[in-house]
Amino acid sequence: MSEPGQAARALEQWQALIPATQSAAGTRLNKRGLQTRARLLDVAIEMLAAGDSEPVSANRIAKQADVSWGTVQHQFGDLDGLWLAVVTEIHTRSWSQDGGPWPALTGSLAERLEAAIDSVWMYLETTEGRALTALRNWLPPRRADVLAEYPRTAGALAAREHDWIQGFAYLMDGLDLDPDKLHNVRCLLPAAVRGLSSEREIGFSTELGVARRTLAQALSAYLS
Repeated sequence: MSEPGQAARALEQWQALIPATQSAAGTRLNKRGLQTRARLLDVAIEMLAAGDSEPVSANRIAKQADVSWGTVQHQFGDLDGLWLAVVTEIHTRSWSQDGGPWPALTGSLAERLEAAIDSVWMYLETTEGRALTALRNWLPPRRADVLAEYPRTAGALAAREHDWIQGFAYLMDGLDLDPDKLHNVRCLLPAAVRGLSSEREIGFSTELGVARRTLAQALSAYLS
């Protein structure tokens, strides 16, 4: 689901899923139920973001939140429902629009690419960014397997990909660029920045600012 049209359809399907005010069975959650749901999602995101060597499981989340596995099932149904809710919560926390048009952009291609790289770089260091990365690493590596085993989670992740497609299109709007090359850069850039971000964790390179600027310059040269 990497093409804009496919991702947009996945986004529409994702937004039509069970509202956060309902249990997995479709019953309306009362105030206590909503508080329990929020606590479970907070715990899940914090545990994923912590990057512990022990895998994050539904049982570990339930234990940390001081609830039973039955409560997790009531709230989310199964593991796919839990991860769906986690990705949805991450989306809610990290992506907001005021409903109005975004302001027109100015600036050179290199400046816009630096802005795109910096936005991904900074997001990967947030709690939500670390949690989403950890969840993607925990899920099967092949997209087809994620879709088969966790279909609703796959739809939510496709919606997150749509966020990037939409944001990158905004950053590049108004520039006369080869659409095929632009597509290639859009696909490459998040993976490249994640690679640089891994150096931040390993500590092998101390000049990551230079690396990010060089990446922007290289991509600018490719697109020009």
